[in-house]
Amino acid sequence: MTDVVPELLEDIITRFNTFTISDRRLRGISRRIRDGTATQIDGHAYAERLGVGASRALKECLTEDRLPDGKLYYNIATRTVIPVLENNQALVNQAATEIQKVIDKTDRVGLSPVEPVFPRERINGLIDKMTADNITLDSARIWIGEPIVNNSEAFFDDFVRENAKFRADAGMKSKITRIVSHGCCSWCDALAGTYDYGNEPQEIYARHEYCRCTVTFQSQKTSQNVWTKKKWESTPEEITRRENTKVSTMSKNERIQVLDRLDKDRLVRQIMDATGYDRATANRIADKSPDAIAKAIERGRKNAYRR
Repeated sequence: MTDVVPELLEDIITRFNTFTISDRRLRGISRRIRDGTATQIDGHAYAERLGVGASRALKECLTEDRLPDGKLYYNIATRTVIPVLENNQALVNQAATEIQKVIDKTDRVGLSPVEPVFPRERINGLIDKMTADNITLDSARIWIGEPIVNNSEAFFDDFVRENAKFRADAGMKSKITRIVSHGCCSWCDALAGTYDYGNEPQEIYARHEYCRCTVTFQSQKTSQNVWTKKKWESTPEEITRRENTKVSTMSKNERIQVLDRLDKDRLVRQIMDATGYDRATANRIADKSPDAIAKAIERGRKNAYRR
């Protein structure tokens, strides 16, 4: 029997490469990565678009007329799907690493990013589902649709989790943030928020089909008093504590004004993190109503895909 895999895999790779070259969102994110302006949100979007490209290429090639007996056998799936996903993970890791290096340089973090290993067990489970006994090709092709995109997104989530853990093990503190996508379900909405690493919900990295929520992390710098050897942290909580110390000596009207500025500054930072907008734009959005702010953030996320 003729081995169809070499020709199939070559065609899949060609179609995938064509997608990555022509996709406007990927080109925009790639440009920002090269310019050093990409964010972790861009990293997640990059992983998602690679997943879309991989899924399309696999669906276009793994068709009834090109498969023996019109069936996706285990041997064929492992030799086509796994290499494609391995390539996706390598691209996601490379992009995430470049993005993180720029962030770390800005934050003066001296640790190099770590790249997670390929999640072989997780992908083997996906292969088992698409090649189960008595499964039809139509049913098998469902597993090379959205699940491929989900797994590509998960490659970026793996990067976030591994680097947050690595930095925690090195003595740094990190925060994990899950940002919901527009029209998310109640389960995702309940997971949204920012958490100290180690205290985040167990399901924070979990995804359901068509989930486009973003998980990011931010390391917190630490300094040390050379006289007492006591560590202090430039965290938002510490900054707030210091500001509140100053506030306690002010008049009532002065306190109200300062606290309002602190609240707005936190909101501005959240908008910047969610959209990639500059501070001036985020500052204008922060003056709007809650509904207008939510809509502006969603527009910013969509525009980020197009830049």
